[in-house]
Amino acid sequence: MSKILLLSATFVEHEQTFLYDNEIHIIGIGKVNAAVETARLINLYKPDVVVNFGREKKITIYQHSADPINKDLSIEELQKYPSDLLLHLATYYNPKPINRAEEELIEKSNFHFPKSLCNILKNVGLKRIISSSSYLQLPDLKQKSLYSETKNKFVSWANSEFEVTEVFLFDTFGKNDQRSKVLDVFIKNSIANRDIQIPSISVDINLTHVEEVADSLISSIGLTPNQYMIMSNNHITIRELAESIISIEKTSTKIKATMKGNNLLNKINSFPENIYINSLKKNFYEQIKNQYYEIKKTYSI
Repeated sequence: MSKILLLSATFVEHEQTFLYDNEIHIIGIGKVNAAVETARLINLYKPDVVVNFGREKKITIYQHSADPINKDLSIEELQKYPSDLLLHLATYYNPKPINRAEEELIEKSNFHFPKSLCNILKNVGLKRIISSSSYLQLPDLKQKSLYSETKNKFVSWANSEFEVTEVFLFDTFGKNDQRSKVLDVFIKNSIANRDIQIPSISVDINLTHVEEVADSLISSIGLTPNQYMIMSNNHITIRELAESIISIEKTSTKIKATMKGNNLLNKINSFPENIYINSLKKNFYEQIKNQYYEIKKTYSI
């Protein structure tokens, strides 16, 4: 049987990466974003066929021995790539919807879309799901948003239909990440000598490089269905993070503690088993410096 690597975009987000091989369907990236780098996975799995899932239900099939083929996505096409395992990373993150339309989009993206996809894949052999969740789903219910509720709603439904492994992720960073995440925002402010705004109270953050997230997720394939988390040793306060970034080039950036804050990590009563893999073997300051200079190459003030 040919080895197959499937790449895709998420349901509603900008272009992101999906991984499939001939035994695994992987959809979306969402929070992980650049965690699964296409080139690295092609090198890892050495596929004979690469299938790219594009927008508007279109797919492109790449092969060594033929020109690319463009097709409409259909159940008949999925039947050509049977799998018993789905690695589900797709998400639509909006913690504070401002109207009913945004609320419906969250519900549609985080519950109805994966549910309908899983029901389709069930017809071609799907039995197991590895689903990523946010650490924001770990605190007590009173701390949860509609985003967390819809993610939990899908996992609850999936548990009634499949064997489910749920993996909780914390904040991530890495090369080619296009999100406005805290580390990259602080780095860009430091490069531009702009002030960094932080909460007026002490807020903890846990940051994991996307390559280590990817390696940890791949390791989860062989785990017994249960709840797990990927939490690195990079546990730091927001202020300490800002200070570390400013110290790299000793810029004139000032830290202004003017924002409201909520230390959610301190509100988590219990944590699942940690499956973090320290594959980079670099200390956190080295990782921050690498990210700093990577952004500086292309960032225009």
